[in-house]
Amino acid sequence: MSRAWFLSSFSSLVLLTSVTANALSVPVAIPPLLAKVQAEYKKSAGLEATFNQLIDVKSTRQVKKAQGKIWIKRPNKLRWETINPDPNILVSDGKTFWFYSPPFEKGERGQVIIKKTAQVQTQFLNMLLSGSFEFGGKTTIVEKTKNSFILTPKNGTAGDVKTAEVVINEASHKIEEVILTHTSGNKTDIKLQEIKLQPKLDDKMFQFRPDKNTDRIVE
Repeated sequence: MSRAWFLSSFSSLVLLTSVTANALSVPVAIPPLLAKVQAEYKKSAGLEATFNQLIDVKSTRQVKKAQGKIWIKRPNKLRWETINPDPNILVSDGKTFWFYSPPFEKGERGQVIIKKTAQVQTQFLNMLLSGSFEFGGKTTIVEKTKNSFILTPKNGTAGDVKTAEVVINEASHKIEEVILTHTSGNKTDIKLQEIKLQPKLDDKMFQFRPDKNTDRIVE
């Protein structure tokens, strides 16, 4: 499986979930359950969790599966490690973005793509996964069931994300699932498990230093 496919998969998840700074400027009222979630999450610096991800690609009618672990530190730090089907790492310290794919076979070299975080916005998805629902009037929130909500961002404020469904565990007040529907018709379903809200997260986790056996591509 090629590195291009991995970057494309992350594009579905991350590159297409950007949100403009203007979308974060004015607080708005949110449903009571989401307000409880937000209040609970704000007590921590961020979170760590395991994930199961499904990307339903409409054009090819294929479903891509991935499993791994994520760490998010407010307001803009992210570490996303895919373990299966093939390992790769996405890291952002808020300024620099690294996408690393290790060698697929013995004797090959790894590869890391380096960008400015501004080129690879992750704010919308980061906010959802880290329990923040204040979008300054740029996103409508509708209750689907007593513990799931449909968020619809205004055009141009969240890349190609058409809607985002957030599912809450009512007992723990933790976010168990986020389902992104893209304007392309693709869907990205992220299920979270073993969710831990962390009072502290080391900033070193959100930096990446490739070894000498790694090709660097700076964009």
